Amino acid sequence: MNATMETVNLDRESSQPDLLLESDASGSPDAKVIILASDALCFRHAVPVALSAGPVAPGRLDPVRLTRGLSELSEVEIAALGRLLPILLCGEESAFQVFWREGCRIANAQVSRSRTLAYRIAAEELQHERLLQDLRSYCPVPDDIASTLTRTRHFFLRMASRDPAVHFAMVAALDSGVCVILSALAKPLSRATVVVEILNRIRSDEARHVRFSHQHSYELGASTSLLANTAVRVRSELAALLRPLGSAFEDLGIDTDQLFRRVNAHQRLA
Repeated sequence: MNATMETVNLDRESSQPDLLLESDASGSPDAKVIILASDALCFRHAVPVALSAGPVAPGRLDPVRLTRGLSELSEVEIAALGRLLPILLCGEESAFQVFWREGCRIANAQVSRSRTLAYRIAAEELQHERLLQDLRSYCPVPDDIASTLTRTRHFFLRMASRDPAVHFAMVAALDSGVCVILSALAKPLSRATVVVEILNRIRSDEARHVRFSHQHSYELGASTSLLANTAVRVRSELAALLRPLGSAFEDLGIDTDQLFRRVNAHQRLA
């Protein structure tokens, strides 16, 4: 879950921003794209051909297993989950593009390992997106969805920077905060095994993404003070984004004061 390095016109809130991937300047066939006919909420994008099939292709959830899992939750809990999923999903839509574009940008052979990791993370973010789409389709559409999406779009756009070192410092800080949120959500939803599996899988992946983004930012020239100051700002803004949804966390039995204190802890995952 990260910020896109694009400028998007949000004047017309009824339409989705079009953030279509550009081809790799090197001409790599992996960078060719197909249009994704998806349920994107904030950032519609294309999918590289290399990720549309094969072992890295995003899978779909078993509807029978998902239905059974959600049946263990109350209607109030499912509705609360439905209010929180859009923010997570918008983050995954944005994150996919961030890492794929970075893989295309760092084509220098000296950083080939970073390029490979960036592409792998892009594939994982696309998988997260599909999993959250499936989960959200089984939850009611919240009444405040329009305002939530408007705030979320603007939040991710504010997280963007044209300086890659600064941008990935923000990505690292943001993803570490998301790990805190996913951990908090997994506990009250433990009866729905399939839901917890989704959240834990995403959290495990995001923890690795934090480490990559932090190291990548450092390699791009970020100082220790820049990384620390960025974490303070980004984690504070993430907590502010979530506060209007405090009642949804409370409906799940989560102590919002404690959660927001943890989000504001500004501690990077090791």
